[in-house]
Amino acid sequence: MPAVKSNRPINLPLSQVIAVNSKSPIAMASILHRVSGIVLFLLVPIMLFALQTSLSSPEGFASVFDHVLVRFIAWVFVAATAYHFVMGCKHLLADLGMNEEFKSGKMAAIVSFVIAAVLIVASFVWVMF
Repeated sequence: MPAVKSNRPINLPLSQVIAVNSKSPIAMASILHRVSGIVLFLLVPIMLFALQTSLSSPEGFASVFDHVLVRFIAWVFVAATAYHFVMGCKHLLADLGMNEEFKSGKMAAIVSFVIAAVLIVASFVWVMF
């Protein structure tokens, strides 16, 4: 039988997919954007419950935000929101035709990571202290 090159897709193990995508900031920005969306989706009911409890009375507000764990969860929610917003803006600009080349896309991903990191650190200071 002759050796025929197949164009069929190959199922790669997760470790190999992570190894390939971890080298590209563009891929990491996209993957982490999806992860932050999942985190936001899962934390919305918890944050709504905390909001309802904190608005019920002054004692409810104190009971919610005196706990470090609740403030940490609130910070995770704010940090995920900030990251998701920054990367969403980057993706919207890419949809408009900007940063479609590899070099400019890589630079946009790095700049977006820096902006998101600054917002995440600022939100940590804001929520935790």
